[in-house]
Amino acid sequence: MMRAGQVRTDIVLLGGGHAHVHVLKAFAMKPEAGVRLTLVTRDLETPYSGMLPGVIAGLYAEREAHIDLLRLSAVTGTRLIHAEAIGIDRGQKRVLLAGRPPIAYDLLSIDVGITPALAHIEGAAEHGIAVKPIGSFLGKFAALRARCRMPDGPRRIAVIGGGAGGVELILSVRSHLLADARVEGRETAFSFALVTDGEILATHDPKVRDSFRRALAHRGIELHERQPVQAVMPGAILLKDEQTVKADAVLVTTGAAAPPWFRSTGLALDPDGFLAVGPSLQTLNDPDVFAAGDCATLVETPREKAGVFAVRAGPPLARNLRRLVRSEPLGPWRPQRRHLALISTGERYAVASRGAFKTEGAWVWRWKDWIDRRWMRMYQDTNAMLARMPKPRPAPDAEEQMRCGGCAAKIGPLPLSQALSKLPPPIVDGVLVGLETPDDAAILQPPTSGYLVQTVDFFRAFVDDPFVFGEIAANHALNDVFAMGGVPRHALATAVIPIGPAAKVEEALFQLLSGVRACLDREHVALVGGHSSEGMDLSLGLSVTGEVASDHILRKGGLGVGDALILTRPLGTGILFAAAMRGLAAAASVDDALAEMRRSNRQAAEILRGHGATAMTDVSGFGLIGHLGEMLTASGAEAELDLSSVPVYAGALAKARDGVASTLLAENLAQLPLLRGEIDTATKAVLFDPQTSGGLLAGIPAEAAGECVAALRSARHAHVAIIGRIGKLGVGKAGASVRVGGTFSTSGV
Repeated sequence: MMRAGQVRTDIVLLGGGHAHVHVLKAFAMKPEAGVRLTLVTRDLETPYSGMLPGVIAGLYAEREAHIDLLRLSAVTGTRLIHAEAIGIDRGQKRVLLAGRPPIAYDLLSIDVGITPALAHIEGAAEHGIAVKPIGSFLGKFAALRARCRMPDGPRRIAVIGGGAGGVELILSVRSHLLADARVEGRETAFSFALVTDGEILATHDPKVRDSFRRALAHRGIELHERQPVQAVMPGAILLKDEQTVKADAVLVTTGAAAPPWFRSTGLALDPDGFLAVGPSLQTLNDPDVFAAGDCATLVETPREKAGVFAVRAGPPLARNLRRLVRSEPLGPWRPQRRHLALISTGERYAVASRGAFKTEGAWVWRWKDWIDRRWMRMYQDTNAMLARMPKPRPAPDAEEQMRCGGCAAKIGPLPLSQALSKLPPPIVDGVLVGLETPDDAAILQPPTSGYLVQTVDFFRAFVDDPFVFGEIAANHALNDVFAMGGVPRHALATAVIPIGPAAKVEEALFQLLSGVRACLDREHVALVGGHSSEGMDLSLGLSVTGEVASDHILRKGGLGVGDALILTRPLGTGILFAAAMRGLAAAASVDDALAEMRRSNRQAAEILRGHGATAMTDVSGFGLIGHLGEMLTASGAEAELDLSSVPVYAGALAKARDGVASTLLAENLAQLPLLRGEIDTATKAVLFDPQTSGGLLAGIPAEAAGECVAALRSARHAHVAIIGRIGKLGVGKAGASVRVGGTFSTSGV
């Protein structure tokens, strides 16, 4: 990971396509001084088009054909922003994102693929299944397979489109559906059809077309060539000559469009709306914006939208981005007119062709399989990648080495004021003096009744995305107020931004505070002021002031005999993010954890209190046992814990068994004497794992526990669980203990 202070040029890669994964690796293998890569992606896993027909046919597992972008980003030192692009402000050089502030770029590259376009066939959007983009088709195909298992499910399957994608698709779909039926002992009364308005495989040699005509006929697949489609109707495809092809499920491979937001960018487009680029892969009217893959068109050397060209665009794209940073002349890329095509038949058999050359056989499929797996290993085998990477050699310049301390370490007035000016106006009443009219301190209206409740939290960033970090850090800070039965009202922030040029500092502070505001605004908490400083690492602290009614106060002490212990959120964030920093965590696991960490605990606290909570705390840095131990010590109680009921994030236990742990674990294990019972090392690691934005832990009277859990689940706290009970009181502080039984679920949540 590059410290922000070393950043002079931000290259933003928009989309995780085939060309961009090569750029990530190329810059990691040969870092460019002062250059930071940021990958903005809607999807955390990117499919490899060459293997997806094999996935559909059941020859590969999905994970074999996908690149984990979170893991790849961690290993290559790329900043990852999980968000969907909705536009570009080229004047301000910012990428517009859905649901969050835009991010700045110095150079931008776009590789976002295509979107489905079904309007050219009447009824296709209503009655057809869009196949493009192929990565999103996997979920649709899983749903189709499930429908086909039903007694009255689809039996007549048709594909519209006679290109390589359509031919491979009908063969692969047939193979998998028939295999499903055989495994389940069902009658295989399926029929299959392929419809195309011209010849199949029109861009290929006639020998290839003849070979696949024979393959389709041999497998009983009806072929309708030179039959333009007029409409897709329920149960049939209507052809231009008014004939029909009976079909219960119609898969449409024709028709792909560029993302609609391209039209508002002002970038040069081809007649079909795709980004028009020259031989350097720069867009025709903006040299700071590049594009590659299916979303782009090489206007001087146009080629079909094929994965092979997206893969081959990676090296010239990486070279030209590097050359532009260095102010060197850019080189042209002119892809070859003829390329090796390897098309499978839905089984372990394939046809190879290049120009007039053609061959086929099972050995061709093995050759294709070897080529595809070799390419995937370049981006999936992160250990091999790390072994080849140069060792980092930090070399701060003289200005960074001699930074002043004290108030001289504050962020300058210009970047500070500009970052604050970009934030929306506050939405909370009761602030007499706050950020909208900055002064030496905030002035607030006191509560009209009850008491003040105050807390403070501060920690270093654990994700590269400052917006997400700010949002989670604010959520984490509010939990202490919720846990005591209070309502947060105001917050002060202390932000530490890595040393760097003023523009980079301003951008980082804006993104960080935007994340803070995203959380606080949802909770109707006013950010009324704070302090900002430069430092080595991105860090954030919040001091939160709230109010609590005298009859709503909850403490860590107060547990009663028989109380059920309810935990609202899974364990394992410390382990998962320790793994993520090493490139060892799966994207899906980390994404699930981040989604939970960004959720508010306000409603959970209200439900727990409404069901008679006797004591409550939030599970944070000291782990479940550390914070439960505080409750037991304050209550003079013993607890019984059922590990089989304790929710754990998917992947956390497996990583703990691999020896992955947070750096705070060793300190937390000082509370190990609290435990009674034999548990293994991995279980200890989970129980004492420090949690960021963790769940609430509360004691609920036994008679109210079931109703409380049901209410929490109705409020979408899906992972809430009764994890144990209070067995005995009056043991004194020294006698507090936790008796542990059972084992964790191996699947996680």
